[in-house]
Amino acid sequence: EIYTFGRILGKGSFGMVIEATDKETETKWAIKKVNKEKAGSSAVKLLEREVNILKSVKHEHIIHLEQVFETPKKMYLVMELCEDGELREILDRKGHFSENETRWIIQSLASAIAYLHNNDIVHRDLKLENIMVKSSLIDDNNEINLNIKVTDFGLAVKKQSRSEAMLQATCGTPIYMAPEVISAHDYSQQCDIWSIGVIMYMLLRGEPPFLASSEEKLFELIRKGELHFENPVWNSISDCAKSVLKQLMKVDPAHRITAKELLDNQWLTGNKLSSVRPTNVLEMMKEWKNNPESVEENTTEEKNKPSTEEKLKSYQPWGNVRDANYTSDEEEEKQSTAYEKQFPATSKDNFDMCSSSFTSSKLLPAEIKGEMEKTPVTPSQGTATKYPAKSGALSRTKKKL
Repeated sequence: EIYTFGRILGKGSFGMVIEATDKETETKWAIKKVNKEKAGSSAVKLLEREVNILKSVKHEHIIHLEQVFETPKKMYLVMELCEDGELREILDRKGHFSENETRWIIQSLASAIAYLHNNDIVHRDLKLENIMVKSSLIDDNNEINLNIKVTDFGLAVKKQSRSEAMLQATCGTPIYMAPEVISAHDYSQQCDIWSIGVIMYMLLRGEPPFLASSEEKLFELIRKGELHFENPVWNSISDCAKSVLKQLMKVDPAHRITAKELLDNQWLTGNKLSSVRPTNVLEMMKEWKNNPESVEENTTEEKNKPSTEEKLKSYQPWGNVRDANYTSDEEEEKQSTAYEKQFPATSKDNFDMCSSSFTSSKLLPAEIKGEMEKTPVTPSQGTATKYPAKSGALSRTKKKL
């Protein structure tokens, strides 16, 4: 027996998450157990997709999959334990985050998404519920710095090649969906960037940028993409932060900032001397016309970056992208639909493979321990390695939230 089992972290209709401690190393893990028979073939296939992607990634702000055990009826995922829960839960308790607190979170999130996009992986379901908090520190200014982990890759897809840049299957959570996704147009990895914008807005404001009484009206607001900053909470938010939000939530994905550009943005870097470069051809032409000398000065540092023309070309519809485990468009849409039915985002009684939300259970750990002992398992070691906690530039004192 490898693990000592502890508290139940969450439970659903056909799965649960249990805290476990490695007997040899005393390392704590979260073990996700899924009943494959109850889950159904479509959900199991998406779970296998998630496992394959998690085995292929290694980043300090992406959840680490340590090991997988599988039997004919059960699947056990040994994953990194995030003791502070979901980012959504912390936001609900706080109401909203300060600009500095938000900056820390978005910097970590942008780093993770830039890594995924560089490896041709599109998450497709970024939301507050899919961002876990491993630890939290309070600095000398009494502001919270969160060590976040992106989770739940059930809807993620890996493109086969960089030349195939467009996706078609409609999936995700409505309030986080990009305009091109809800309009059933071909879309690219830029759908993740829109979702980052929604997350950033919610962290600063405490509620989504678009609210409506029906899904149809919500989608209409998303297609327009008009952001409003009238609420008093925005009075303390810098113009630079608002500018970043507008760049993240451009309705046209070709004009939307990329994850790499977000990481280089002065709002995250703190480099006030760096100018915010335009991200589309028309804006670049206007800048050159108004201030050609300024553009000349920036030519050298821009040489190694892809041109805006090249960037725009990358959004041409070369055809639908397939993930490594090829399925047809119709089949993928059926899987996504079946997946959402199996794991409804609003149900607290279901085990949501696209969300880390679980209701607490009073089942005894001994019951789980006994069940695992009854069934022989075969380990499948993940390729990712363990990560040290994120180092901070400033000294901080750990406090309870």
